[in-house]
Amino acid sequence: MALSYAKTEKPGFQKEEGDGLVSMELDDEDQMDMAIPGPAGKAIQPQFPYGLRISLTEKELAKLGLDHKEAAVGDYLEFRARACVTSVSESKTDGGTMARVELQIEEMCVCGEDG
Repeated sequence: MALSYAKTEKPGFQKEEGDGLVSMELDDEDQMDMAIPGPAGKAIQPQFPYGLRISLTEKELAKLGLDHKEAAVGDYLEFRARACVTSVSESKTDGGTMARVELQIEEMCVCGEDG
């Protein structure tokens, strides 16, 4: 089975009861809090937290059996990953308690059409 990028909007990603997928999308208030200045003074509001974005070079893509030439902006790739917890911290501020867990992805695989 050849692995590939999905060319249509979220194919196979229809939320099913108990599939375990949880949207990590920022709510409106968090999007406003994380806005950065953009062109012509218009604010750019991220849809998802920056720390959830990963980058794969041609070396990592080759390990996964993928070719960057087959990818296009807006495509989807379903994958699984195993990560090691590398840091756990908590700090108390005037605004409340902030918690952070850092993960290092050590293994991953691209899911086929059957999951």
